[in-house]
Amino acid sequence: MKRMLMTIALATALAGCAPKGPSEIQVAVTDKGFEPASVSIKKGADAVLVITRKTDATCATEAVFETTGRKYELPLNTPVRIELPTEAATTIHYACGMGMYSGQIVVAAK
Repeated sequence: MKRMLMTIALATALAGCAPKGPSEIQVAVTDKGFEPASVSIKKGADAVLVITRKTDATCATEAVFETTGRKYELPLNTPVRIELPTEAATTIHYACGMGMYSGQIVVAAK
């Protein structure tokens, strides 16, 4: 019995020490564009932008990142994971290929 209690206590302690994965920021492409259009994260925090296009009624079939010029295809109803640089406080802008719909990630110092 004592051994079982020690095993449970150790498992509980280790579960609290398990490394956490990056924060996921969920963005949907709807008839209104990227929703939410603006999100904030903390500088230095591991973060992944997850964009899911949920409509065919817009031209937002890709996300183009202004600073890097990188393009990500957004297949319908398929989450697309994009790792975000968070080393510096900045604002990361992205838009559809035509520039009609846009969004931003604000990397805040605190």
